[in-house]
Amino acid sequence: MDEELFRHLVFLEKDSGIDMEEFIKLGYFIRCNDTVYRTEKLEEELKEFIEVKKESLFAAIKELGSAKDINKVMELAGIQQFITFSILADELVREGRIVKDKENICLLK
Repeated sequence: MDEELFRHLVFLEKDSGIDMEEFIKLGYFIRCNDTVYRTEKLEEELKEFIEVKKESLFAAIKELGSAKDINKVMELAGIQQFITFSILADELVREGRIVKDKENICLLK
């Protein structure tokens, strides 16, 4: 899964270029009685993407000592979009591997 697909699947944006029926055909969702549900495939691929990218982000923050220069951290981590950075950073905070200071800058714990 690439970052663009990750964002589309997480936020289900209408302008993604892929409609819900396409996501269903790809096996990410199922429809039952006009209700759409996430599949195990979707959950597993999202988890895998987060795990891989989260480690890249942590390594970049560790190398730079903080995420004060978000653009540099994102570049080192191979992250293209701020929303992906934010999701991954929040996951690292939940795990206790980084903290955010009063200015919301990610720092090593």
